[in-house]
Amino acid sequence: MGRVVLAGAAAIDRAVALLCRAIVVASGLVLLGVLAANVVARYVLGRGGFAWAQEIPEQVFPWFIAAGVVLAAQAGGHIAVDILPRALPERGRQVLIVAVNALVASAYLWLALLALEVAEIAALQQSTILRIPGSYGYWAMTLLAGLTALSAATMALRVALCGAGAAPEAAAEDRVT
Repeated sequence: MGRVVLAGAAAIDRAVALLCRAIVVASGLVLLGVLAANVVARYVLGRGGFAWAQEIPEQVFPWFIAAGVVLAAQAGGHIAVDILPRALPERGRQVLIVAVNALVASAYLWLALLALEVAEIAALQQSTILRIPGSYGYWAMTLLAGLTALSAATMALRVALCGAGAAPEAAAEDRVT
C-alpha cells in the first residue's frame, strides 16, 4: 500500500513540475517576445513602442512567478531556518517536517480559496487598452497556492512514510550557509 501511495505522490509531483515548467517557458517566451517587439517598434520603426506592450507583461508575469515559486517549493529551494530540524533526532525531524508541511498545505489551500474570491471581484476591472480582466493575476495566485498546497501535502506524505531524508534539499549552490 505504501508503495502505491508513494508512486501516486511521485506522479503528482512530476505532473505539477511539468505543468509549472511549461508555464515558465511559455510565459517567459511571451514576455521576451513582447519586450523584443516593443524595442523593435521603438528604436527600429521609430514609433515609440506599442501602447499595449505594458499590459501583456502585467498579465503574464504573475504566471511566470507563480510557476517558479511552485518549482522552488518542490525542490526545497525556499529560504528556511533549519537549525531546529538539524538539532532534532531523526524521528523528531520527521514529525516536524510532516507537521510544517501539513500546516503549509492548509495555509496555501486557504490562500487559494481567498484568491478565487478576489479574482471574482477583480474580473470587473479591465486593462485600459486590451480590456483584459483583472482576474488573470489572481488566477495565477490561485494556481500558485493550490499547487504549493498539493506539493506540501505530497512532501508530508513522503516524509511520513519514508523518514526525514525524503524531504527535498536545495542544491549546495542554492543554499545559504
